Amino acid sequence: MTLDELKKGWEVLNERLSQNEVINQRIIKEMILRKTNSAYDTIYQSNKWGLVVTFLIGTFILPFAKIQGLPIYWGTFIFLESFLLLGFIYEGYMFHILSHFNLYTMKVDETIRSVLKYKKMYLRNQRYSKFIVLLIVFICMVLQQAFTLPTIAATILCTLISVFLMSIQNKRYRQHLHEIEEGLIELQEFE
Repeated sequence: MTLDELKKGWEVLNERLSQNEVINQRIIKEMILRKTNSAYDTIYQSNKWGLVVTFLIGTFILPFAKIQGLPIYWGTFIFLESFLLLGFIYEGYMFHILSHFNLYTMKVDETIRSVLKYKKMYLRNQRYSKFIVLLIVFICMVLQQAFTLPTIAATILCTLISVFLMSIQNKRYRQHLHEIEEGLIELQEFE
């Protein structure tokens, strides 16, 4: 084998190696994009359903129950509807922030800013939501003058279940937010 043949063979191998590197980089980037988008989709869908449930409770379920004779005072009803409206607006704003997340059209730095903005709102929500729920329950009990033992026991049980479910949901959210942040950090290496 001559020196020219060895040189040509080496160039062919070198070119194939560089093509494989490019292909491997694309594959790795696509895997990171899928994992990050999967975590995002979970949060997005959960927020969407939270928005739908809040809307249904505020516009259909609570008014229907009141019309059907649920023994709830008008003051309590208006108070609950007001807090549901505030919750709906807050969730809507968080949903709006989430809707800007797009790894395929945005630069990673812009996406990171969007995620950090959402995370700030989420952490604020996580920090205060349990306290707000307990405060709402207490105010409703005062407005309803519902301080009988069965009512207090049922309220405590429902509140504990709600706080427990909120804690589970918060743990899932934190895990998915962490996956998104990790994915974005990894994607920064490809820019």
